[in-house]
Amino acid sequence: MARKQRINHYRRIISEQKISEKSMLPGMLLSFIYNSTGVYDRRPLLFFMYKEGNLIHGINFNYLHEHRIQQFFTLSQTLTPVIEENLISLTNDYQRLQLNTSKKASSVGSKLLYNTIIPRDKHYKEAYRTYKLSKASSMKVVNYNIDSLSKLKIGQKATSETIRKVDDE
Repeated sequence: MARKQRINHYRRIISEQKISEKSMLPGMLLSFIYNSTGVYDRRPLLFFMYKEGNLIHGINFNYLHEHRIQQFFTLSQTLTPVIEENLISLTNDYQRLQLNTSKKASSVGSKLLYNTIIPRDKHYKEAYRTYKLSKASSMKVVNYNIDSLSKLKIGQKATSETIRKVDDE
């Protein structure tokens, strides 16, 4: 298989905050340094789906064109919204797709998101990655410029219904 081209999305990053491995929540967008031999992308931009032992699973946005990232957020927000929150007591709020966690219950979990969104575009499946936490360092939660959120009116809550209305306009 040919090597995927790495795409730099750092111009779309609004802010980053350091977090610990224990603070990671499904639905966050994470950046980190990955120190392993034979790795093409040493600075993944990972949509974090779940943790399994020492492995973290998610979609590496560095392997997707910007329109596919925006499409991913539009599709995923038909299931559950992306909101700014601060469940882990950071200095500033962070964005998170509201996937089910022990800190905040949701009817949408990582498996439902995977089964609903990933089959829609082969590029999502190709960008799906697992990483060993022991090889990851400098973990940060990322606030990203999501077009469907920036189209909301000031004070309008990001729900799956409002996202659909904004995208239809």
